[in-house]
Amino acid sequence: MGFVRHRQSPRAWDDVAPAAYDDPALEGVERHDLIGAGDEVPNYHVRYFHVEPGKRTAREHHPHDHGVVIQTGRARVTLGDDVHEVGPGDVVYVSGDELHCFEALGDEPLGFICVIPPLAR
Repeated sequence: MGFVRHRQSPRAWDDVAPAAYDDPALEGVERHDLIGAGDEVPNYHVRYFHVEPGKRTAREHHPHDHGVVIQTGRARVTLGDDVHEVGPGDVVYVSGDELHCFEALGDEPLGFICVIPPLAR
């Protein structure tokens, strides 16, 4: 891939096809793999998530940790038993095996960058 141009739009990385979700509860959520397995990057992967207003990512936990930077919109973030409201420029750390979920608040879509280890799916 090498280079992906960012556009100031609700779906900033339209040139990168979103990964499909089979779960109907995730309708309105798109994951764009900006730097991933296809790029043979050994130390990390970078993803961009687009979440429509009122929608949320899966409530899940897995062994790998995440680094998340909120780009657009506001979110209610669940981290274990804690809930926080975040907005553009906020950074969220999700530790391994921690229950987490990002829910878009308000009328604007939520957009965030997520960095994970390369073995994460």
